[in-house]
Amino acid sequence: MSHASNIHEINTGDFSVRSVLIQGRRFCLVFDTLTHPRDMAGFADACVGKQCFVVYSHADWDHIQGTAALGNALVIGHRECAPRFLGETQQTLAEFQAREPDKWEAVRLIPPDITFERRLDLNLGGLTVSLHALPGHTPDSLVAFIPGMKLLLAGDSVELPCPCVPAGCNLDKWIRSLTRWRENSGVRTIIPSHGPSGGKEILDRTIDYLNGLRQGNPQPLPEDAPPMYVKTHEDNLKNCNLCAGA
Repeated sequence: MSHASNIHEINTGDFSVRSVLIQGRRFCLVFDTLTHPRDMAGFADACVGKQCFVVYSHADWDHIQGTAALGNALVIGHRECAPRFLGETQQTLAEFQAREPDKWEAVRLIPPDITFERRLDLNLGGLTVSLHALPGHTPDSLVAFIPGMKLLLAGDSVELPCPCVPAGCNLDKWIRSLTRWRENSGVRTIIPSHGPSGGKEILDRTIDYLNGLRQGNPQPLPEDAPPMYVKTHEDNLKNCNLCAGA
């Protein structure tokens, strides 16, 4: 089996976010394209000569705005991802361009070419990538599992010290889905889009945090938590009462 992976992480000024490149013998796959085409320059070079798949973990701006750098990539997302490109993502980019036109003028939004509802398997040539819906952080959230690498790309579904829990999210489905991945013996390494990577302890701690919100007994953050996460936690406490299952 011939395959390779690479991680590219950027700092937006407020937080860090990462993208992952998976290469098979025939195709390459980029999981999220970050904030700007320039963020994808290295991955674009690595994919020269191969068909490239782009997978959006979800349609938040910091995961989708670099796609134009990847040429004729075939873009894949959850079924709920495509409608977000008709309004929400365009509005966000328009606001960015109004504030800082020189910085954001090169961004071109590219919606998914292919969507799915529950699961989609891709054969990259000697390496299978299995995409699974994981509604929680947003309705269009998904994760990618690479059995040959025992690797789970978790997007924003998993994050330490705490994920972002928007109002209206489905806490029950989110927790059940993460619990199934925790019980999957094939998962060894977990790479989220934000926060530390690691093993199943990341799943355990995220599940415990979400359960605390659902049960009305939220866990405190570590004393040394960065200010961004302190604010996220405060927002989560307000939003969790508006989440399904809360």
